[in-house]
Amino acid sequence: MIYCRKCGAQLKDNAKFCDSCGCEVVKIKQISYADQYKAKKHANRSTTLQKSMHKKDEKNPYIAASIVAVMMALILAMFPWNLIGKGIGTSLAMRIAVILLALLGDYHITKAKQVNNLIFSKYGYRVKENIVSFINVIAVFVTIMGMFALFTY
Repeated sequence: MIYCRKCGAQLKDNAKFCDSCGCEVVKIKQISYADQYKAKKHANRSTTLQKSMHKKDEKNPYIAASIVAVMMALILAMFPWNLIGKGIGTSLAMRIAVILLALLGDYHITKAKQVNNLIFSKYGYRVKENIVSFINVIAVFVTIMGMFALFTY
């Protein structure tokens, strides 16, 4: 049995208008929770399939930039090259260059993590996640080492 949405009067199954108030009968198909769950599961399955198709195409350009900057800072910090100033050990200008390269590496690794989070939100995976984590640790280490060397001059 169906009822009128306006006045609540009982209607016949094939009625197009309410006999009491004349309101048009609108039939709404009701979906059970089981059917809703199946439809949602099917939609999730197709979304996962679409995400996996894009997996091979995504690249993160900030990873290479951060590796180059961090490794240059690490090499300059580890070896006391006196290329810019005079005296024994690494000069003040070289220490500043190490800090700038380390901060550049920190910037690029932060951008690489942001791009990875964006890719994860779209496709459900991250590009070279272990390399990004490793370079992040090295970048923080070189930055701290460079700051320590700069302020203990």
